[in-house]
Amino acid sequence: MGRPVGAGSQRSRKPEIAGAGSRSKQIRRPDRARRVIQFLECLTTPSGEGAGGPFLQREFQKRFTRDIYEPHGLDGRRLVRRAVLSVARKNGKTAYIAGLVLAHLIGPEAITNGEIYSAANDREQAAVVFKVAAQMVRADPELSRLCRIVDSTKTIACYGNGSFYRAISAEAGTKHGLNPSVVIYDELAQARNRDLYDVLDTSMSARREPLFIVISTQSSDPEHILSKMIDDGINARDPSILVHLYAVPDEEPDIFKPKCWKLANPALGDFRSLDEMQSYAAKAKRQPAYEPTFRNLYLNQRYSASTPLISRADWKASAGGADFVDGEQVYLALDLASTNDLCALVMLSATNKDRVKAYFWKPESLLDEHSKRDFGGGNDRYREWVGAGWLEVTPGRSINPAFVAHRVAELTSRYEVVGLAYDRWRVADFLRCLDGEGIQASKDDEGL
Repeated sequence: MGRPVGAGSQRSRKPEIAGAGSRSKQIRRPDRARRVIQFLECLTTPSGEGAGGPFLQREFQKRFTRDIYEPHGLDGRRLVRRAVLSVARKNGKTAYIAGLVLAHLIGPEAITNGEIYSAANDREQAAVVFKVAAQMVRADPELSRLCRIVDSTKTIACYGNGSFYRAISAEAGTKHGLNPSVVIYDELAQARNRDLYDVLDTSMSARREPLFIVISTQSSDPEHILSKMIDDGINARDPSILVHLYAVPDEEPDIFKPKCWKLANPALGDFRSLDEMQSYAAKAKRQPAYEPTFRNLYLNQRYSASTPLISRADWKASAGGADFVDGEQVYLALDLASTNDLCALVMLSATNKDRVKAYFWKPESLLDEHSKRDFGGGNDRYREWVGAGWLEVTPGRSINPAFVAHRVAELTSRYEVVGLAYDRWRVADFLRCLDGEGIQASKDDEGL
C-alpha cells in the first residue's frame, strides 16, 4: 500500500513511507510483528466505535506495526529505533498508543524491568492515554490479575516481570534519571520546546532495543523537532528511522473535495467520522479564518493554525535568491534594533519590485538566549541561521549600528541607492556611523 519516498509523484494517493533501509543488510521477522498485532486485537476497545469489542487493527496500523517490528539487523536486534506515525486528528492514535504500551508492558514485547513511558505536553493529555490503557487492563480479567494500576501516579505495574508503564508530561518537572526501554510521544507537534523529547531520547542508550515512537499530526513549523524527524526519516534513508506520513499535499488544488481527505485520514469512513469532517470543511470554506486549522489538523499539512500575514502560497513562491545588477537603482529600508529584536535592512530594486534582498543582525552573545526565548528550549535556530548565512552577528550583547552602516556603505558603492526609509529609533547613532564610513546623508520626513 505504501511507497518509499522518492518513488513517483507526491500527488500519489498513498502515504509517504520511509525507513526501509537496505534489504540486503536486514532480516525480516514477520512472526514478531504478527504477535504484536494479535495481542492488540485481543484487547478490548474501551470507548468510541466498537466499544466493548475486540480492538481490531486497521490496515494502516498493521502496516506501521509491521514496519517497526519486522526489520532486524544481522545481529538479531530490531532495526527501527525511532518511528513516526503522522496522521490527521481523530484517527485512533490514543487507543493505539495505549495498546502499544501494554504490548511492551505485559504483551509479546515485554522484557524484565522494562520502563515504558507515554509522553505528552500537559497533564490532561497525559491522563487521557493512561486512562485508556487502564480501561483496557480493567476490561480484561487476566490482565487485571497480572497488573496493578496506580491512578494517583498514572502508573501500571506488571507483577511478573518487574516492568512498569507511566504517563508523564512536560509540566511534571525533571525527567532526568529515567531509563526507558520504550517511549511513545503523543502529539509531539504541540510541544513548546524539545526539552522533554531530548531528556527521554538521550536516556535510552543503555537499552538493548530502545524504541521511541511518535504519533502526531504535523507541526506548522518546519524547524520543529517533529518536522526535522519527519524530514530526516524521509531524506536520510536510515533504516533505524521509520516515518509513515499521511498528509494531503500542499499543492492539492481543491482541499474541500472529499476525494483527497483520505490521504491524511486513513480511518475516514470507518471510525473517523466523515460527517464531522464534512461539517468542518464546510465551515472552513465559508469562513477563511478556519482554513488554517482545517489544513493542519484535518489534512495534516504543515500549516499554521493562526492566519498568517503572508499566505503560504505567496511565501513559497518567493523562494530563491534575487540577482541585482551592479549600478542598479535600489531603495533601502532599515529597522534598527539593539538587544531584543532582529535588526533588518532590506534592499528593493527600483526597476523590478519582484527583486528583494534582506540582511539581518543579532548580538552574538544573545543567540542562545534568544533562540530559547523565541523558539523554545533546546533550539539553536539563530546559530543555525548564522551558519547558513541568513543572519549576521555583532560582538557583545547589543547590535553595534556601525556594522549596519558598513553594510550600507558596501551597497552604496555597488548600487545606486535612491533613498533609505527608516524607523526613527536610534537613527541619529546610525547617521554618525554613516559619517564614519564617509557617506553624507540628509534626513527628511520620508527617509535618508
